[in-house]
Amino acid sequence: MVLTLIPIGIVMAERAEANIWGELTDTLYAWHKAIGFSVLLLMVVRIGIKLRMTAPAYPDTLPRALQIAAKALHHSIYVLLVLVPLLGWAGVTAFPALITLGGYDLPAMPFIPQDSDLAAQLFGIHGTLAIVLTVLLIGHIGAAFQHMFKKDGIFRRMG
Repeated sequence: MVLTLIPIGIVMAERAEANIWGELTDTLYAWHKAIGFSVLLLMVVRIGIKLRMTAPAYPDTLPRALQIAAKALHHSIYVLLVLVPLLGWAGVTAFPALITLGGYDLPAMPFIPQDSDLAAQLFGIHGTLAIVLTVLLIGHIGAAFQHMFKKDGIFRRMG
């Protein structure tokens, strides 16, 4: 879902910046909000599951520094997978632009006032952190492929 949100977000932001509004732009925004909110809900479920389960141990052959780096990367990705959608939701609440697919409106985020300046700030942070998340995900995917080809047991641990 996140890999779908990235290109949709880029295209819709470029269209908005170029002041190109219409059915396509509206559809991109609607899908982006619906998928983004779904990611947030799924992450809440995923974190609940993760708190109840323990991850398999890293192989003894993996250096401690890489184990720490892997844990830090995973925690960063989890934080961003919650924070980025929350900021997007706060932004559409402040704007306000809560309509998604089929005329369904997202609920307004509590305690977020309607304020276009606040919305612009929230969207700016949302976009910046989405880029950081994208870079981390690309790095994670690259590392997964590296471990798959090295056949060092790490890739199997991921499954």
